[in-house]
Order: sequence, then structure tokens, then C-alpha cells
Amino acid sequence: MTLTHDLARDVAAVTAQGRAPLAILDVDLTLVDNAPRSRAIFADWIASLRGHWEGFEAAIQKAPTMPIVFSAEANLRSLGVTDEALVREGLAYWWRAFFTARYAMLDTPIPGSIEAALALRAAGVTLVYLTARPATLADATIARFRELGLPVCVPGAVLVTKDDPAEPDRAFKERALAWIASLGRPILMVDNEPGHVNAMRAAFPDARAVLIETRHSPGAPPLVDGVDRAPRLDHLVIAASAAT
Repeated sequence: MTLTHDLARDVAAVTAQGRAPLAILDVDLTLVDNAPRSRAIFADWIASLRGHWEGFEAAIQKAPTMPIVFSAEANLRSLGVTDEALVREGLAYWWRAFFTARYAMLDTPIPGSIEAALALRAAGVTLVYLTARPATLADATIARFRELGLPVCVPGAVLVTKDDPAEPDRAFKERALAWIASLGRPILMVDNEPGHVNAMRAAFPDARAVLIETRHSPGAPPLVDGVDRAPRLDHLVIAASAAT
């Protein structure tokens, strides 16, 4: 795969300076889709309600293919869960399960993400996967990446996870960005959360910052000047002639 002209130019310029060109890549909803994870969690929880909830039959049929939005509560309600006590129970189950290896292994690649990551690494770009996943999920993340063919924990591919689960995601990512600066010079930074990509833009104003337009948290701030948008990573990375 051939990089876009602008990226290839930036790789050459940074390499000529004797520094490592970096691509800072978020994981969830940037490289992989965690919707299959949520569907499986909801399906397993609903299965536990057999014989105890009148909406069971309809919900158990809908859960495996249900559309997923960012709000776990909205997803529950779309399954017909309206009793507030039951909503709280379902949310608690989802929170306990979401960051576990069993379900994280169900994540699927967003189309083009693997090809884009491989193209970047082949061009000499160091991949820095910056995720707010807790460190307890690192082993499962690495295992799933390897199954999918994403380079990780090898020269040129670094995984950075959140070491303190209580730290807000934004604070963690800002702290991590300060450390990432020691690895080289970022040329591309992508995330699905407007607040996070804004922080990237502030930390490295000379690099290209891009919002991946999948799903993001409600109430997100507007994008700052200089942040671009793209539906997926390969549209940013791979030259059009190489992608056809």
C-alpha cells in the first residue's frame, strides 16, 4: 500500500531530522468496533432473565443484531427495558463485563484500519496505540490485535493503556501525550472523541489531527480549528490509486 503524498512527505521530513515519525492511534471506534462486545454482553444479561421478565423473548431475539449507540442505557431501552430497577441492573452488568477479556476478544476491525496500520508501519512510522482501556485489558487487547493482524508490542508498534482506572480518560490521554513526545515526532493523530483529538491538536499543532466519525460520547465539545474529519483511517493513510 502506498501512503498519501502528504504523509509520505512528512515521514521523509521527520526521518531526515533523525527522529521517528509517529502515528498516534486511538483503539475503540477508531481501529476496532466494540459493538459486537456490547451486543454479546446484553444478550448474556437478557439470557439470565429467562422466566423473570415479560420482554425476554423479543429482547433475546433482537440483541445479537441490535444497532448500537454510544449510550449503554439507550441500548438497553431499545431492547424494551423500561423498568428503572431493571435498567440499573442491566447497566451494572454491562459495566462489569465491558472491560473484560472475554468480551473484548469479540471486537472487529473497522474496515480499512488494519491495512492503514500496516501501510504506516511499512513506511517506517511508529504506531502508538493510545487507549483509555485499563491496563488490566492489555493482554486481551494484544491477543486480539494479533488475531486481527495488527502489529503490536514489536519494534515500531507500542500499546499505551490507562494505568489508573480512576483517572478521567481526558486527563490520562493528556498525560500520555507528554510522554509520547519523547518517542519521536507525531505526524498523524486520530481519535473518535472530539475532546481527545482536540487535546492532541493542542499538544502537537504541527501534526495532522483527525476525528474518526464513528460514535462518540454525548455532550462532546466542538472541534478546535485545524482538526479534520474522516470516516475511517485508511481514507487518511492510503493513496487513492493504491486503495483501488
